Amino acid sequence: MTLFFTIATTNYLPFAVSLLDSVKQHHPEFELCICLTDYLSQDVIESNNLMKKYPILQLHEIEADEFEFITTNYNSMQLANCSKVLFAKHLLQRSEIDQVIFGDSDMLFFNRLPENIIHESDIIFTPHFSSPPSIEMKRQELEVLNAGLFNGGFFKLKKSSETDKFIDWLRERSVKDCIYDFKRGYYGEQLWLNFVPLYFKSAVIDKNQGLNVAYWNLHERMITQKNGKFMVNDTTYLSFFHFSGWDYNHPLNISKWTLFTPEMRPDVRLLLEEYHKALQANEYEHYINMPNYYTAKNNSQKKSFFKKLKMKFFKK
Repeated sequence: MTLFFTIATTNYLPFAVSLLDSVKQHHPEFELCICLTDYLSQDVIESNNLMKKYPILQLHEIEADEFEFITTNYNSMQLANCSKVLFAKHLLQRSEIDQVIFGDSDMLFFNRLPENIIHESDIIFTPHFSSPPSIEMKRQELEVLNAGLFNGGFFKLKKSSETDKFIDWLRERSVKDCIYDFKRGYYGEQLWLNFVPLYFKSAVIDKNQGLNVAYWNLHERMITQKNGKFMVNDTTYLSFFHFSGWDYNHPLNISKWTLFTPEMRPDVRLLLEEYHKALQANEYEHYINMPNYYTAKNNSQKKSFFKKLKMKFFKK
């Protein structure tokens, strides 16, 4: 059995549900799960239509040894990123699950995954891009040199001894050091992924251009339509788009981090409009300001407070 999972906090449930709606449309054979890095009582879940649409596995339920540390010290983004490997390990321990596929909650599927992703290889990741941007967009390369060659927002892990080694290796290095400090060589869990093709012989870096299309690889990928299907460069089905850095309140802007303006890339407009409609239908405005049970008052907020105070009184 293949299980597709995503990770979300309560305020990101509209994103997670929108993603799983699209996965279900194109992959009805997959089992689906929302892994929640937050806390909700069963009564609350059962009384809420959005919350009970898909199975929810909560962070405390997997009983990870690192639970107290990560819920005490991390902000919402750190908590989500460090727990990918924890949820993956827990899910793969279930006898009925043969493999897991993970997708960040800010994605939407538009076609099926290529069959090799589903049926081949123990470990699969995708690169941020596989051809150079123009010199005017050199910044994209610099960002990837800082943040990692491969995107941690999508992966496939199949049950195997090699996958077990990968999970244990990444867990030891990233769960308690899921920090963002370029000077010290940290960017969450993602920089560690640079070693994956070197350390794990069965790992595949899949360069299919219909996978993980996002602001960082638009220089090499143009969206077109053919017979009602979204295509990339007229040759490859668009499996899913990763809306990283997208703003619900400015839906036609591709990303807050991109060098492409909406006028430069009108081919992406239909994807942006469809995503906005999906989030509207799944009550984005109702959920988006809900606090995280763990991070609202933990050490990460104290650090944020002192950082703001320092900036206020010691800024040049």
